[in-house]
Amino acid sequence: MKRYRPRSVSHKKTVGMPVKSLFEQPSEGFYRLPELQIRAGCILTDGCRRVLDFSPEKLCLDMGHFLITFYGAQLRIESLSGRRLSVAGKIQRIDFARKWEGQDGSA
Repeated sequence: MKRYRPRSVSHKKTVGMPVKSLFEQPSEGFYRLPELQIRAGCILTDGCRRVLDFSPEKLCLDMGHFLITFYGAQLRIESLSGRRLSVAGKIQRIDFARKWEGQDGSA
């Protein structure tokens, strides 16, 4: 009976992503994307330009190239400072829409 002998593994250098590409600027549309964070039952938005519609069931925000609409119950604005806004309440749904419908995907 022959003994099992594992084949030797070739240790070739793998060519990965160049280090230089890690320090390049992100794509043009990267900074235009809305930013949301969920913290302790609140949602923090960064980059809010204005509140378009506000009621205890619906909150619509202008986020530059996007509109974000929160649907739920007992919605309230906890704080608004600069372009940072925090929303609290029972959020059931969040809708994202482009501000101008005719835009292509390269915003």
